[in-house]
Amino acid sequence: IYAMFGLATCIFYYIYTIIIAFSNTRSSRIIHNDLLNHVMKAPNSFFDTTPLGRIFNRFSGDIILNDQIFITIFNGSISLWLGIIGYVVIIAVYNPLFLAFGLPSLVVFYYILYKYRITVRNMQRLSAISRSSVLSHFNETVTGAGQTSLYSSFLSSIFMAGVVIIGWYQMDASRIYIAINSAIWFAELCLQLIQQIVENESRMTSFERIRFYSKKLPQEKSRSEIGSIDPPQNWPQGNIVYENVSFRYRSGLPYVLKDVSFNFKGGEKIGVCGRTGAGNSSLLFALFRLIELDPKLQPKMIDANTGFPIETNRNEKPNKGRVFIDGIDISKVDLQRLRSSVAIIPQDPTLFTGTLRYNLDIGNKCNDDRIWEVLRMVEMQEVIFNLPLGLETQVAESGSNFSAGQRQLICFGRAILSNCRIVVMDEATASVDVETDAKIQKTIREQFADKTVIIISNRLNTIMNSDRIMVMKNGRVAEIDTPEQLKNFCK
Repeated sequence: IYAMFGLATCIFYYIYTIIIAFSNTRSSRIIHNDLLNHVMKAPNSFFDTTPLGRIFNRFSGDIILNDQIFITIFNGSISLWLGIIGYVVIIAVYNPLFLAFGLPSLVVFYYILYKYRITVRNMQRLSAISRSSVLSHFNETVTGAGQTSLYSSFLSSIFMAGVVIIGWYQMDASRIYIAINSAIWFAELCLQLIQQIVENESRMTSFERIRFYSKKLPQEKSRSEIGSIDPPQNWPQGNIVYENVSFRYRSGLPYVLKDVSFNFKGGEKIGVCGRTGAGNSSLLFALFRLIELDPKLQPKMIDANTGFPIETNRNEKPNKGRVFIDGIDISKVDLQRLRSSVAIIPQDPTLFTGTLRYNLDIGNKCNDDRIWEVLRMVEMQEVIFNLPLGLETQVAESGSNFSAGQRQLICFGRAILSNCRIVVMDEATASVDVETDAKIQKTIREQFADKTVIIISNRLNTIMNSDRIMVMKNGRVAEIDTPEQLKNFCK
């Protein structure tokens, strides 16, 4: 019988462990994906004002603590509850009058839990906000071993005295021993349960922070609240119009663009230049809707520390203007559709951890022949072919196993494979050598011949082959004309 009981216990514990493991993994994945989804849809101003370390901590430390909470609740709290119920049943079977002392003691235990829980929760929040030299003092306060042990000893003595008094007249020595032993363990388990509950709640501050990011974080609005437009399949063709565009990055800051208006024809190669801070790269914030021009679409900002909305100055002029692509107001186009229709090649080439094939063709829309053809166009075919795994080569973090020039050429290959009619280059040649710059210029002339290309650069040789050059100054369009006309103007 004992062997069968032991075997059944082992089987039950094995099944229990598997269920806990799968449940914990699934819940962690759901919470992580929900957190990631909301952070990825947060407006640009959130990333400007929130330290990256704090965001990383939500995905690392807080997620880990949340996993520990899940395991602790099931492995600790449930077993303690079962133990308490078991001892209550044992003592009640031997002496039903135990309930006269047992039930009132639970009320006292609950009072201790209530007081202790409030203190620990407040201390834990202070500890999480400010990691100062008094951290050890906070930890001692959170632990609270001395105070709870004192309460436990006091209650255990009263509870055991009641069992002894009742049992003195109604039970023999063996039963009194079982009742006293059960009473001692009952009080001990109640103490452990209090500490377990409080510890779980103190750790729940991590879940509160995750929940804040998942529920209260401002989100970009994928479609306009004043109506939406579903562009045709062949949209866009490349015509771009800015109409009196003025915006600031966030409330309280000055305008970075001021009444900017221009018209880029489809298939044009436009060079954009200007001094640092003139508003060159700021043009892209409006094009990709990283900053909303329509006040109705601007998300309400919330202070990540307090959770309260950030009040804006009502006397402050709002963002204004409109951006059209092929005559369609982009504020009424779905964000995903808009951003997937414009390819960008940034100054710092971005490669993701994964295979080289994935970095070139993220949507997995092209076959190997097309990928190799594009690698030949950007003169990277030989380099990739000589790698042992070819397209299956694993890209290290930030693409560290490729040089800066090679990473930039891979990004160009990605832009070609995306087959977008609008291509934006934001200082794409600023950090590459002259040889790589020449390869990039050749790629632009040959592969982007029928596409609208916006080249933001302070290198004159990079933009001199453009159809027109737009000069930015103090957030305004100072000049826009052909390179030849601007040369004559400067003379």
